[in-house]
Amino acid sequence: MLFPSLIDCYPIIGDIINEYRTQRMGGIGRDAVLDLLFHSYSEELKDSDDRPAIYIALALALCKKHELVEQIKDSALAAIEQLKNHTAWNGNKQLAEEYKKLYKHLSAETCGAEAVYKSQKCYNPGWNYGDTFVHSLSHPMAKTVGLNGWCVVFRKVNEYQDALGHNIQLVYTTVCPTDSIPNTAKELQSLGYLRMMEHDKGWDYLGQLYFKNKVDEQRWQLQKIGCFPDVECPKDAMPEDPRVSMPFFGTIHRNSKELDYEKDICRIYKTNGVNKD
Repeated sequence: MLFPSLIDCYPIIGDIINEYRTQRMGGIGRDAVLDLLFHSYSEELKDSDDRPAIYIALALALCKKHELVEQIKDSALAAIEQLKNHTAWNGNKQLAEEYKKLYKHLSAETCGAEAVYKSQKCYNPGWNYGDTFVHSLSHPMAKTVGLNGWCVVFRKVNEYQDALGHNIQLVYTTVCPTDSIPNTAKELQSLGYLRMMEHDKGWDYLGQLYFKNKVDEQRWQLQKIGCFPDVECPKDAMPEDPRVSMPFFGTIHRNSKELDYEKDICRIYKTNGVNKD
């Protein structure tokens, strides 16, 4: 059962549900994951505003496979009453209705034994720091923004795992003519950096790429041109949160003929341009 308004008000609920699922699919048992989450959110549990949402999140995570435990159930039901008295009846009818459904849902849920989670192996493309890839732009928008006959260049600068355990490649991006693809770190440095988003007095430069599997990676049509680990970062880059960096996508649908990220590259180039330190 979904509770979108509740999760909108308390994003931590969605985060914990995803973390629980990821850890269980990673082979960790129910009690061990609960201990892990209690430790990870120990500071939030001290906060009277966050604590109810954490117990509700844990209860919902356990309910997905009917492995609720008595302590979590009792704490979650008490938390619903606490949140309801503080926030539900302020004119948000949808949220108030969700509290009623949530209380009914958890009240009816029986406690059960630890469930079995199938292990999930997330695809890792094996990119190293500095690995650099190019792709020739063919989207019609490339002509209108002055990138006709140009390439997009992705250079890996870091990586992270999201809440679902997916391996996310973090990249800096630039563009160049197809007859001027860089062969050295110095040549790559001279191309500058495609600005993703304005940030305070500087810019965000990080983009993120995610491949579901080897076939999906191949659909991006990327050609590796080398590994350049020693290229300097943009000087006006601000401290960035990888989780909110610019997402790029390959083929949205299996039968798509266009690569989604091509349009985004053209749009970002037109709006923000390239910074050459």
